[in-house]
Amino acid sequence: MHQSRHCELCDHQTVTLKEGTICELTDRKPDFHRTCLNISLNRKFEDKLKLANVKYKKVLNTKAWTYAYFTTFLVLSIMVIGGAAYFSYYLFNLTDRVGVISVAPVVIFAIGVALLSMAFGARNKYRQDLAAALHNKEKIDQVLELYNISYHIDIQFGRKYHGTEEVYVDVKFTGR
Repeated sequence: MHQSRHCELCDHQTVTLKEGTICELTDRKPDFHRTCLNISLNRKFEDKLKLANVKYKKVLNTKAWTYAYFTTFLVLSIMVIGGAAYFSYYLFNLTDRVGVISVAPVVIFAIGVALLSMAFGARNKYRQDLAAALHNKEKIDQVLELYNISYHIDIQFGRKYHGTEEVYVDVKFTGR
C-alpha cells in the first residue's frame, strides 16, 4: 500500500508542486513502514470518508433504474432489428425481381443498433461508476484497517432542490 494513501487522509499533509506530499511535522516526504505514528485523522479524513461512502451509496441507488433502462432498450432494440429483418424479407418477396434492396429496412436496422448501444451504454456507465466509487471507498477502508479503526455510516438522501440533493450522514467510529 502506498504511503500517500495514509497522507491523503491525514491533517498533517502538505502538497507542493516541487516535492509532492510532505508531512508538516517533519517537513519531509512520508517515511514509515506500515503505519504512521503521527497520523491525525480528523476533519479531512471524515470529509473524505463521508464523500466516498455517499458516492458509493448514490451509485448503488441507481442500480434498479439502470437495469430497467437496460432491459427496456434491449427489448426495444431486438424488436426493431427483428422488424427490420421481417420488413426486408417482406420487400424481397413482394416483387418478382430478385434482389430488391430498400433503404427503409437498413434505416430501421440502424435505429435498432442505436437502441442497443443506448442499452449497453447505460449499463457500462453504471458499472464504471460503481467500480470507481468502490475503489475510492476501499482505499480509505484499507488504511483504516491498518489502524484498527472501523466505522458504521448511516446515509439518508433528502429532497432535491434545483439539482442539489440534501444528504444526511452520521458516522460512528470504533477503535479510534
